[in-house]
Amino acid sequence: MSKYIGLDVHVKDTVACVFDKKTNSFSFETVKTTPFSLKRLLRKHPGARATMEISGLTSNLYDELRPCVKEMVVCNPSGMPWIYRTAKKTDRIDAKKQAILLSLGHLPRVYMPSREVREWRATIQHRRSAVQDCCRVKTKIRSLINAHCLRHEKVGSWWTLKNLEWLRSLTLSESEIRLPDVASMHLADLLAAIEFHNAQIKRVSERLDRMAESHVGVQLLMTIPGIGPRTAEAVIAYADDIHRFARSKEFPAYFGLTPKLDESGSTRRMGHISKRGPSAVRWLIVESAWRVIAHSPAMRGFWMRVMRGQRSRKKIAIVAVARKVLTIMRAMLLTGTVWDERLAAPSAPSLR
Repeated sequence: MSKYIGLDVHVKDTVACVFDKKTNSFSFETVKTTPFSLKRLLRKHPGARATMEISGLTSNLYDELRPCVKEMVVCNPSGMPWIYRTAKKTDRIDAKKQAILLSLGHLPRVYMPSREVREWRATIQHRRSAVQDCCRVKTKIRSLINAHCLRHEKVGSWWTLKNLEWLRSLTLSESEIRLPDVASMHLADLLAAIEFHNAQIKRVSERLDRMAESHVGVQLLMTIPGIGPRTAEAVIAYADDIHRFARSKEFPAYFGLTPKLDESGSTRRMGHISKRGPSAVRWLIVESAWRVIAHSPAMRGFWMRVMRGQRSRKKIAIVAVARKVLTIMRAMLLTGTVWDERLAAPSAPSLR
């Protein structure tokens, strides 16, 4: 079949461009963005290949529309080359561009895992959002207490049971130290929000624990000193099929931990990390790198070598540790080997 269909998907309507390579002709059609309407459109062209850009609508539509065509490709719009020298940007042009690039084989494809893996990723993102919301509430509480010049001889964290009881006492009318009425109401609402977020985080974490039990790779990565279940499951969920990373450098690059290169003639500059790919994994792996260097002498030695005795290079060194940990994780998943401190030493042979 010589037909290629580009779908420019929006919330309400979808513009479809059908490119017939034999006759070199284009036809356009606008339909409602519903599985029923899109299926009916695709079934008019049996055996065709179709594509749509990655978006929040893509996940569910991909599963619905894939059986209706010979191949369904999800593409990355940011990596899509421009083939028209025009300042115009319309839905028809976007759909036409997708169809042409698909026919030429130059479409930047996005890897689409199974529905179970996508739900696993969504649960990880949901927990991360809950943790960030909880941290924002805690910051507001600190600001509120400091704004009223209140001091408490707290032991350890602000959020121990004893210190939380002291914070709650500030909202009571019979308390010796009491905030003004408006501030007291604000503090009570913030403390209730912390209880809500903590319960939410606990519930989501228990679900993630159950989902991780069936994955041997999570238990394998947890043998690395300093790597916990949340980091291990995030790496496994977003990597999915480890064999799709043919080279060791591709794995940290997928998570945006490799530096950007600016090269022109004899000039070659290495910039900041690209920060592409899933930010949830990048955040977790960098935070875990601090614990890795605290528990692994070999990784701490690597951190010290990269730092070169300069405290200003501390963050650069910890990102290098995170990148090295990801490279080791890929090797462990490919070989099924647990963590070995000797293999992480600089004089150890590479793990193939």
